[in-house]
Amino acid sequence: MQSKNTTSDTDPINKNIVALGANSFFTDFATEMILPLLPIFLDRYLHATKGEIGLIEGIAEFGVALLIAFSGFVSDRLGSRKKITVIGYGLSNLIKPLAFFASSAMMIGVVRLGDRIGKGIRAAPRDALISAFVLKKSSGFVFGFHKMMDSAGAVAGSLAAFLLLWYLGESEASFRLIFALSFVPGIIALLILIYFVSDVTFEPSPAKSFTPSALPKEFYMLVVFQTMFSLVAMNYSFMILKASNDGISILMIPLAYTLYNVTQSVFAIPIGKMADKYGKATLLAVVYAAFGAGALMMATNLPLGSWIGFGIYGFFAGGFNALAKAIISDVAPIQLKATAYGVYYLSVGVATLISLAAAGMIWDNYGSDILFIGVGCAALVFAFMLFSFRGLFVKKQ
Repeated sequence: MQSKNTTSDTDPINKNIVALGANSFFTDFATEMILPLLPIFLDRYLHATKGEIGLIEGIAEFGVALLIAFSGFVSDRLGSRKKITVIGYGLSNLIKPLAFFASSAMMIGVVRLGDRIGKGIRAAPRDALISAFVLKKSSGFVFGFHKMMDSAGAVAGSLAAFLLLWYLGESEASFRLIFALSFVPGIIALLILIYFVSDVTFEPSPAKSFTPSALPKEFYMLVVFQTMFSLVAMNYSFMILKASNDGISILMIPLAYTLYNVTQSVFAIPIGKMADKYGKATLLAVVYAAFGAGALMMATNLPLGSWIGFGIYGFFAGGFNALAKAIISDVAPIQLKATAYGVYYLSVGVATLISLAAAGMIWDNYGSDILFIGVGCAALVFAFMLFSFRGLFVKKQ
């Protein structure tokens, strides 16, 4: 039986959604103080190759994928969501500042893996927790709101990194101090989650193991497309390195990353609203195309192309996972929602590991132009395919 904490038929957003959004805001504040600086830190001060940087990011994402699948299933078996969510956020927010002590690329890899394992633990039960407070008719809006709060925190974090780097100067010591200061917003995020978010209880899933047939075909259609797309999609780290190569100074990198996060924040809710009106798969095809356009802009090798690319990539990031989570919220049965999110993230995470490792090797051996042009063109092909099959993502009542 669903908890009384769930939203009413007239309340599209409640205090728990707001608190979960605030928690994500401060978590991303902490994360984005570090992320725009890490690729440069690895490249300049720890002398890592592009292949090593790609492998670090890929293994980190794979760690997320493995833990999400497990934590989602455990959450459905326990019949509650909050405890596992708190554990995941706690691990992420306590381990990130340890980058202060890193003396090798391997140590940064351990920190990144720990952070992403924390995300892996929390993501599926958190998304299922959000789903408990969501009406199907407004799921795109609610997940868009959560993405907007997440992205607003990222804007604050990357701006903080820029201002601190500007004030402290471009040195290894400055990078390390910024890593340590990320502890403050991380602790605030954890306290909000513990004291201001209610748990939801429901009849636990009776399944002792996951049965694929328990989830609908619309879910698997989504997983197939998102996984195929993730095989060609790079993440922020390669865009930061490309921007640096194309003439954007180290000081301005956090500002370019801020543009990416501002675009996410500004467009997250409009994308969700348009998805509720015109179809979530339709809008997902649009964000696929946006990724392709952003990659091709960065392939121009001009600083302006990189700035435009960051902005377009932010639009893509504002919809990619939020729209997928909204579709899963619509089609997955309540007792298997966290499991469904886990299966989704596992598949996408494996594809991301392959993609990032391959991207690093392609860059090292063939250069950045081949990489960015190739993934840009592939993304546009996937956008056309998804738009053509968009009707298969809607569950028939």
